[in-house]
Amino acid sequence: MSDFLPHPFWNFSLELYAGEGVAEACLDLQERRGCDVNILLFCCWLGASGRPTLTAERLRAILAASEAWQADVVKPLREMRRRLKDKVWPGALPETVDAVRRRVADAELAAEHAEQLALVSLHAPPPDRDRPPEKRLRAAVGNLGVYAVCLGVVPDDKDRKAVAALMRETFPALAPPEVAEAVGLAA
Repeated sequence: MSDFLPHPFWNFSLELYAGEGVAEACLDLQERRGCDVNILLFCCWLGASGRPTLTAERLRAILAASEAWQADVVKPLREMRRRLKDKVWPGALPETVDAVRRRVADAELAAEHAEQLALVSLHAPPPDRDRPPEKRLRAAVGNLGVYAVCLGVVPDDKDRKAVAALMRETFPALAPPEVAEAVGLAA
């Protein structure tokens, strides 16, 4: 039995993150640009579900509310998980260290889930179920563009390729050239 409260954003995130190239794209943007993966997924979900594009002011308020949770809970758990994986622990049984690492990873996932529920509580306008997929794509890309502005990032081709990977999986019914054009990649 899961402790996770069901939510469409969480379900969307699990499915999207499992898509081809998405985890790698998210982790690349996290490492290179300091992105919060939950915010990346949130930007995609808002657009994909037919919600309007975020304003920079609104996203800055959301980021301010989520940054403490990221800094105080998620990042320390991530760092501990990585240390347990990467460091040799003399005197400790490897299987014991691995069991502790798995429990820390479970706690990290629970913390990510809690952050997602908080994000939705901060901003989830009603979806426009009749919004065409092309407009949803533009809204999702627009949200990620607003996020780049909030981070002070000028996207380069590597960023655009990562965003294209996210968009291809978020909008599988749209043609890859349409996705490439939406994210500013030359066809």
